[in-house]
Amino acid sequence: MVGEVTGVARGGGPEAAGGPAALPGPSQRWRRRVLVAPGLVVLGVLLLIGTAVLDDRHGKRAGALCRQLPLPWSLFALAWAALLCGLAGAAACGLFFRAAARTGRRGTASWQGTLALCICVCGTLPLLFEAVAVYGVHAEAGEAFWSCAGQS
Repeated sequence: MVGEVTGVARGGGPEAAGGPAALPGPSQRWRRRVLVAPGLVVLGVLLLIGTAVLDDRHGKRAGALCRQLPLPWSLFALAWAALLCGLAGAAACGLFFRAAARTGRRGTASWQGTLALCICVCGTLPLLFEAVAVYGVHAEAGEAFWSCAGQS
């Protein structure tokens, strides 16, 4: 009676109802490696925070001395490293899920794949901030004037 109403035989899954078979989950090796992508995204965000802190310290020091100071190379390095880590994380996530789809597996069938996808999708917003940080560092390095906060 139940099988007649629902169209599913007892103990059967989607295959018993005539639907497609569920895609298998990714391999254990893929599950370990996919966590590299969100790690890169998070590292990019941490480097972006480091860039902001270093830029703030540089600005306070220049303001206290009341003259323009050259930008430290570490500020350039942090800004570019943040952008490259963010881009590499997003690209790696896309490549991992593309490889899983090519082998006929569903990447989000594991918590590692779901976590990687969520973090990498949310990591697209920090990518914009990282790109703006790189632009800001280069724009600040090219400033030709300096005005002291206490003088007019």
